[in-house]
Amino acid sequence: MRLQLAFAILLSGLVVGCSSTGTTYQPADERGAYGYTETELGSDRYRVTFTGNSSTDKETVNDYAMLRAAELTLQNGYNWFHLVNRDTESKSRGSTSISGINDFGGGTAVYQRCGLLSCQTVVSQSPSRFSGGISSSTTRTNYQSSLEIKMGKDPMPDDAEAYNAQELAATLRRWMGTATN
Repeated sequence: MRLQLAFAILLSGLVVGCSSTGTTYQPADERGAYGYTETELGSDRYRVTFTGNSSTDKETVNDYAMLRAAELTLQNGYNWFHLVNRDTESKSRGSTSISGINDFGGGTAVYQRCGLLSCQTVVSQSPSRFSGGISSSTTRTNYQSSLEIKMGKDPMPDDAEAYNAQELAATLRRWMGTATN
């Protein structure tokens, strides 16, 4: 009975751990972690960054960075912000797995170990020969959006890169289904 209970707990933990949900809109615990960060560059200038996990698409990462820029603008007593610079990076990592292998004696195994920045191909000699395996590869991509903004008060410049912070925040929250502040 204890073994069945332990197995059920382990299985439920795996299901929860394997479920893929996008990054929630929240502050990051530290620089580079999932969520948003901001760095003050001057009294009216900030760099806003949002980092998503592999289940968060590029558009959502960009929208979250823009939402944080709008909120930060309002929190600092300004009405609008101007995008001075915008950059979106993607980081991909891949993995390959082989399943259903039959052992017939003698052979070579080739596989890849992938980290955050690079992959390493490993070739090893084996006393067994493998055949009948199914190989599958997975690539996961994370996006990070970084904005440099300059905030201002009325009148707002007539510029395609200038955004009314109140309107933008309300629109993005409505699209995302987030409560308004």
